[in-house]
Amino acid sequence: MTRAVDPPLAASVEAAADDLLHAVRRADWRFLLPNPQLDDVAYLAPHDPVLVEALRRAARSVTLVDADDQGTGEHDVVVATGASAAAAPRLAGLTRPDGRVYVETTGRASRRWARALARQGLDEIEVVWLWPTAAAPKELVPLHDAAAVRHALGRRDPGARLRVRVWAGRALLAAGALPLAVPAAAVLARRPAEGAS
Repeated sequence: MTRAVDPPLAASVEAAADDLLHAVRRADWRFLLPNPQLDDVAYLAPHDPVLVEALRRAARSVTLVDADDQGTGEHDVVVATGASAAAAPRLAGLTRPDGRVYVETTGRASRRWARALARQGLDEIEVVWLWPTAAAPKELVPLHDAAAVRHALGRRDPGARLRVRVWAGRALLAAGALPLAVPAAAVLARRPAEGAS
């Protein structure tokens, strides 16, 4: 007699866990925040559908904000991908006191974003290299930490072919110009708590 056997429960639970892991991986930048557990998130247009899905799975609530939406908010984390630095006032206005802003941009535009966020009164501004891409980063390297950058560059030296790039990266780091050369970066900032000086 032959009968069908149900797949083991552990295998289906493991598959579900793998699916969830791959779905939320697009929001791995949350580990750069003081608390990686996302609560109330606002995401300013344009919206990356993969990131929207990751946020929906990783956050308690997600508000998709259109470019022409003039509402304000008190969100714990406000996200922008593909927006220009002119959106900095909008991001600051959507962020609650002691909340965080996360912006994906290019390395070249990261300084412009950092200045724009500082003009809005945000602090704890940090620029992070998203290697190799923002959509699928394997490493998140804080560009203000020279030792971390040197380590990341050293890992890119599998042989003579790339050694010139590594040396060039180290020269750019020494000159303070490495952010101009990285293709994908994130700018993180904090809106100060009310009453904080």
